[in-house]
Formats: sequence, C-alpha cells, structure tokens
Amino acid sequence: MATQVLLNISDNQGYAPDQINTSFTLARLLEEVEQAIEIHGADSVIVLSNGQRYGAGYGSIVDSPSTDLFYTPEDEEN
Repeated sequence: MATQVLLNISDNQGYAPDQINTSFTLARLLEEVEQAIEIHGADSVIVLSNGQRYGAGYGSIVDSPSTDLFYTPEDEEN
C-alpha cells in the first residue's frame, strides 16, 4: 500500500468564491508538493483532512478524466 499524506484544507467557508480570503498561490502549492515528494516519495497518495472532529473528516481530490482539477469561477457558471 502506498504511503498516505494528509493535505490540510479548510472547507465550508463561504457560499461563493469571492467570499474566501486567501493568498495561497499555485506557486506555493507547487513548492509544498515538491517538498512533500522529497520527504514522502512521489508515489504517496493525498488524503484531504478538514480537521473536523465530528462526521467525516477526510476526503479525496477528484481524479476523473472528465473533470478538470483546476477551473475558474467563470468556468463553473458555464
């Protein structure tokens, strides 16, 4: 079984993308992923952790050929 690494997320913060205040960039994400690969290996799998104590506290990143991993709020409206 592959090593699992937890990716901390903070979900359910708003009803629209413009309600979320963050400065976490794609460049920072890339930097953090590269560091995680060095520590845990490229074959490690990502499990999302939202830190909730009650209910489901873990999830996964959508991995589907028919769904883009990244898109804009404008794409979502179309």
